[in-house]
Amino acid sequence: MKFSRLSIGALVAISMFHIGSAQAMPLSYSTTYNGAINVTAGGGANTVLPVPGSDFYGNTFTAPTLNFAAPAAATSYGFYDDFIFTIPVGAGSNSVTSSISIPGSLEITSLQARLFALPPGYTGGALGACPGGCLAVWGTTVTAANVSYTVLNPIVLGPGSYVLQIRGDATGAFGGSYSGVLNLTAIPVPAAVWLFGSALGGLGLLRRRSLNC
Repeated sequence: MKFSRLSIGALVAISMFHIGSAQAMPLSYSTTYNGAINVTAGGGANTVLPVPGSDFYGNTFTAPTLNFAAPAAATSYGFYDDFIFTIPVGAGSNSVTSSISIPGSLEITSLQARLFALPPGYTGGALGACPGGCLAVWGTTVTAANVSYTVLNPIVLGPGSYVLQIRGDATGAFGGSYSGVLNLTAIPVPAAVWLFGSALGGLGLLRRRSLNC
């Protein structure tokens, strides 16, 4: 997927606009490899989001994160953050996650996002591979100047609970940070459904008249 410099700037601007007007989603679960053990944080509580609506998420690392794979590996990641949210009705969903880097000081590399349904009976703990399959697989990281971002393409979600998972590596001497916005839009009922409903109503009315004759 190719983006022009103009589209990159527009996406970042949209992200920043929503960040300023939305509230932060509480971090439900985070795991960061510190060289010996996985450090976890967050209460695991779902965030109930209105439809339509937008909400902000993000995390800050005050020190470099050591990768789960060998530090020299090209596809290694130092953190996995899980943002758990619930929507009461069907919705269209998309998100933009971005990071602004100060080379050598604050930097996030290999920033990626994916989406999957929350497993039934989940009570906390690490969420690894998508249980039941990913609704949106890991996207690619696009970098322009000192801004990196990843886009979760629009997808239709039914009522239920979901996990927006962000991964990457804080490689700056003082760590790094990222932020993003999750957008939910109402899904209109297709016109064909309304027509089908009207037809059924008409048939019911005709049947009632025939019974009364």
